[in-house]
Amino acid sequence: MMKIRWKQIVSFALAPALCLSLSACGDSGDAAGEDWRTTGVVVGSGTITHDGDSVDVLVTADPNSAAFYWDQEEQVLFDSVAFPETIEDIRSSAFQISFDDQNGDGESDVLVEIGHEDMSNTTMLWLWDPQERYVYQPEYSSFHVPGVAGPEESIDSYVGLWEYQGENFWLRIREDSTWEFVNDQEEVIESGTLWVEESGITLHFDGSGDTLQLIRTVSGDLIDSVNGGTLLPVEGIQSSEPYFSQNGLAINAAVEMGTFLLENGVCSYSGLGDGYNTDDCYWEITKHGDYTHDGIRELHFDTICYIPESSIPYFDQQYTTVTSSELYDFYTGMWLTTATAYGNSQRGENYYLHTVSWQGNSYLIEFTYSTDWQYNVGDWAQVLTKSYSVYLPEDYDGLVFAAEAQPDNYKDSAKRMQLDSISPEAALMDIDTVNPYSALYFSLCC
Repeated sequence: MMKIRWKQIVSFALAPALCLSLSACGDSGDAAGEDWRTTGVVVGSGTITHDGDSVDVLVTADPNSAAFYWDQEEQVLFDSVAFPETIEDIRSSAFQISFDDQNGDGESDVLVEIGHEDMSNTTMLWLWDPQERYVYQPEYSSFHVPGVAGPEESIDSYVGLWEYQGENFWLRIREDSTWEFVNDQEEVIESGTLWVEESGITLHFDGSGDTLQLIRTVSGDLIDSVNGGTLLPVEGIQSSEPYFSQNGLAINAAVEMGTFLLENGVCSYSGLGDGYNTDDCYWEITKHGDYTHDGIRELHFDTICYIPESSIPYFDQQYTTVTSSELYDFYTGMWLTTATAYGNSQRGENYYLHTVSWQGNSYLIEFTYSTDWQYNVGDWAQVLTKSYSVYLPEDYDGLVFAAEAQPDNYKDSAKRMQLDSISPEAALMDIDTVNPYSALYFSLCC
């Protein structure tokens, strides 16, 4: 677990003497060759990222704007923002600036916070737009707001559980303005009380007296700018051990390695369950495309079920043959259902979309498939081919194909056909009529 470098936060009222410069091009009285960074005009710094490229900048400010310069000896302007109102007392106020991504688009935004001598705060937010550059957001900005709001006024929007992205601990906030950091065993690591502020919350640690400020973003997340972390609201604590490992579910089949026997993998019946029977079949997976571009990995593969003549009993009337196979997430156990309620993607109709959340990261998975039944193919009575096209983030490796055994009775078999609307996206162990320990599991991302 990451060791957080808790930083003591100083109230705006205790730091009023920051000197800010009007200069944007350097003092004409400076000696030739002087490094402008040593002249005392810098009031902030940070890293600006756009289109994946990052630039370290230094900040100056005057009553009407904040300017961002390359972090180099010569003072060269990189970018700037204009204040919507003149901040007359900016030279005697405490100035803070953040270039964190505030709306989750991966681009740097600009958040300026000013603590005035009268204990009021000004907050100004600009969001990045590729065409218009920094666009001021009046609905998320405010001027000369009293510094600290009472916890009872706005604590409700913070109450609940927050996952520290990329780390194995969570922040739980209660209605009485107490909080605690817990691990995946719900053991308390740190605890204390908090204050709700205009820009977010400040955690006060019991015992040490340390404080940590968490800034609320436009998208509703919490930013820990001291430690470079993000906290996301979650429904519950998720163990750091993958779901399949937790439940003893092994990857027991392999892609491009031939056929694998699945006992009771096919059922047959006529009418409404007459002569219901289960027997064995064989599964294999062959890939015919695996591409990565623009951060997306494309997988194209066929899952093939071979049904022997001996697995289908004789019927003197029309009969039905059923096999079951699904996609799952290795880390959370989520069933990637094909319920149409989950909509179509921009790629076209009948693409199913699912978002897997694991360890503070979210992965959008899109897929489509087609089926083809063939009869009397070589030594096989029937051959089913399901052809998949899957699009997933290139850093995601948890996609699992499961070929599942059939229930031992017609009633459960019929019920299984409705499960994608009964329990969509359910965890594997919670799906009715499915025995997770009798399935074949293929890892598709290795």
